[in-house]
Amino acid sequence: MDENNLLVHQYIEKQAILSAIETFSQKHDEDVFEKDQKKYQELLPSRAPGKGQQYAFEVALDKCTGCKACVTGCHNENGLEEDETWRSVGLVQGGTNGNSAIQHITSACHHCVEPACMSGCPTKAYVKDDDTGIVKHLDDQCFGCQYCILKCPYDVPKYNKKKGIVHKCDMCVGRLEVGQAPACVRACPNGAIKIRLVDLAEVKKNAKEYVDVPDSPDSNYTFPTTKYTSSQKIPENMGSVDYFSIKPEHSHLPLVFMLVLTQLSVGAYLAEGFLQKFIDSSLAATLLPFHALVALVVGFVALNSSVFHLGRPLYAFRAILGFKTSWLSREIIAFGIFAFLSTLYAAVVWFSPLSILMGAFGEEILPVLVFGFGVIGILCSVFVYKDTKRPFWDHPATTVKYFLTMIILGFATILLSSMIYAYFNSDIHLSYLMLSFGNTFCLVHGVMVSIKLFFEGAVFVHLNDKEMTPFKKTALLMTGPLRKTTIWRFVCGFIGGIFMPFLLMQNNTQVSDFTLIFIASFVFLFSLVGEFLERYLFFRAVVPLKMPGGNL
Repeated sequence: MDENNLLVHQYIEKQAILSAIETFSQKHDEDVFEKDQKKYQELLPSRAPGKGQQYAFEVALDKCTGCKACVTGCHNENGLEEDETWRSVGLVQGGTNGNSAIQHITSACHHCVEPACMSGCPTKAYVKDDDTGIVKHLDDQCFGCQYCILKCPYDVPKYNKKKGIVHKCDMCVGRLEVGQAPACVRACPNGAIKIRLVDLAEVKKNAKEYVDVPDSPDSNYTFPTTKYTSSQKIPENMGSVDYFSIKPEHSHLPLVFMLVLTQLSVGAYLAEGFLQKFIDSSLAATLLPFHALVALVVGFVALNSSVFHLGRPLYAFRAILGFKTSWLSREIIAFGIFAFLSTLYAAVVWFSPLSILMGAFGEEILPVLVFGFGVIGILCSVFVYKDTKRPFWDHPATTVKYFLTMIILGFATILLSSMIYAYFNSDIHLSYLMLSFGNTFCLVHGVMVSIKLFFEGAVFVHLNDKEMTPFKKTALLMTGPLRKTTIWRFVCGFIGGIFMPFLLMQNNTQVSDFTLIFIASFVFLFSLVGEFLERYLFFRAVVPLKMPGGNL
């Protein structure tokens, strides 16, 4: 076909597309309207959802030109900040050399059948309307923890720093209630976005047919309800334009401190339990109050640091409301009980009248309960991140890292605190501490650090992956934009976890007490900094789940 004939065919096809008024006129002539229908609604369903149904977006990909009128309409309707958007337009590309293809993809909240944001929210700030199926966010209930952002596989919830809360698309429910189309539907000049009714059972049965676009997350996770339609089959090799791009995520520094220090505190109780097996009971009783106080103080510093992650910390008390479904709520409850029991245990070992009153419970059962709830808290921390389904987090290595951090820092803390106490107590010789348990603690510490560094370094194997997998992106982040942090993490791990403990074990009976404390301090400090850097990389090097194409 020559160029002139091609232009003629394109002109004829264009004339076949009716305007809105022409479409209405045609349908009126064909008598397709119901007798009692008072409004012409091409882009809305003619009735409200019935039992087992809900509202859902439907996007005609053939009509989407990527003009972003829907983004502007949504922005203006909801009074968003200049840098905020609840709807985005992405781009996928592919095809062959002779038949290349691009496709714009507009997306907002998919109002999932089983919303991950709702199940993960610790304050129950999300509700799914029973009548419409719309997933609403209750702004006044939110305290800005941003966990829903991590949970949502489509990057829908957006954090507003000024208000200290998260908010999202609610399908302009106020407009729907009065029979008007949502802002994005109304704004699209091509009618690419519609509101339709979907059967919930059908969505769950045929989940892959919903949000079925290239490089989109697995629909079986939350069962999204948005349907993308096209008259043409999308080429199999179509992919997101940002498929090869890598960008570090938010560091979440308060969470870095909270996670590392809570694990240190729990590990200190574990190390204290081991200590009882290596030294005589009188010395153990002498060291116990100081150890309990150190573990308690670190634990409280950890839990208080997490508050700085909240947009509205005054409402932190709401964090337990979602305990039935949210691992974050369960983590907070577990560590809350851990903090209470730690305080009680410290009081028992510091005040003899209370110790006598508590009897065997305070000496034998209470420390087990303290450590037990600490372990439960760490397990909840693991599942907080595994439950996001992000590959780097949803992996057995997360469990290994968290519990090895507990052992590494717990043993280093008890070793250093014992030496500091002994240094200011002339009745206890540091050389005796090293011979009785110090060398064993150094050995355990070195072995655990070696194992942990091995697990952390295993991700670099994925640099050889042929495809751009999430793990390869993580490895590229750690060797690219985060290269300096990665190097320092392994340097600190080696110095504090392997070299210094080995040095401390050499001829420790022939050096001064100050030298022993100096080396033990380096063991602790380098190990602590190394674990902080590891947890920093844990957040920054993760690859999130999201809609394809980025935000254009």
